[in-house]
Amino acid sequence: MVVEFDAIVSIDLINEFVTGKLGRPKFKKVVKATRELIERSGKFTVLVQDSHTETDPELRVWGQHAMDGTKESETVPALRGTGPIIKKHTYDAFYDTPLEAVLMGQGAKKVVFCGVVTDICIIHSVASAFYRGLIPIVVEECTDTYSSAQKKRTLDYMKMNYGAKIISLTEIVAK
Repeated sequence: MVVEFDAIVSIDLINEFVTGKLGRPKFKKVVKATRELIERSGKFTVLVQDSHTETDPELRVWGQHAMDGTKESETVPALRGTGPIIKKHTYDAFYDTPLEAVLMGQGAKKVVFCGVVTDICIIHSVASAFYRGLIPIVVEECTDTYSSAQKKRTLDYMKMNYGAKIISLTEIVAK
């Protein structure tokens, strides 16, 4: 049975986190899987970009990265044009952004979360979606982090604490 959903939120599939200083080669697979999901499902997609200013608290932890207006903060070429862009300044894609209003405007309740990194921006955004009454879905192939063990722990945590459906790409897109 194919899992039904209403919208896709792609988080931080930007140059900085795919091919930049915070990127990893394995994150290119996340881009490819996310592109396949977007194309095959035809669902409304929002591209959320980490886009920082000098005063963002995250810079105290990670240093300067994905600074607003730089190439590093832009969506990777493979996903450009697949949906509207929302810039975020924290780990949470909903905090101080129009994401909730955009999803509600589309009538979205069941939302798929894709992107990097699973144990930082994805988990914070999934928690925020849960608190807003949305039903979060995470496709394993469409997210990753720096450690495979940490990814598994984070997926398990989201399932247990936020009721997130953790599924594979084949469960959401019929082959």
